[in-house]
Amino acid sequence: MAAINPSGFPVERGKIHEFANSILDDNPHYHDEEAAKADGLATVVAPPTYVSVGSYFLAQERGPGMADLDMRYVLHGGSEWTFERPIMAGDVLTTEAGETTSYEKTGKRGGTMKFIDSETIYKDQNGEVVMRLKSTVIQTAGVVS
Repeated sequence: MAAINPSGFPVERGKIHEFANSILDDNPHYHDEEAAKADGLATVVAPPTYVSVGSYFLAQERGPGMADLDMRYVLHGGSEWTFERPIMAGDVLTTEAGETTSYEKTGKRGGTMKFIDSETIYKDQNGEVVMRLKSTVIQTAGVVS
């Protein structure tokens, strides 16, 4: 699987500051390099949800089990983010596909739902894993009641 932007998504200090402001988070680690360094960090760090900013640029092509989904009936089933280390200003993130599994369940109102669990691995400019994203998507049977 290739990312849309194979050269990666640069994590910029100013964009971290803007993002933190947009979510009304005044944590000094997101805004002030001196405060971050005083607490043992190399530079400002990104809030955990900052990776969503780069998700468009790092989007995977539809992975195994997802190519045949009818997107009109696809729901977000959940996400789990696991950080190996904070994402910092100066990082350049790339992604690769991890494990994908799928299974089916019968809904209470009829029809079979398809569940797909997939993993996306985020790496920094050195090829080191910084975060893992596990996502679940659900294709409903398309039954509306």
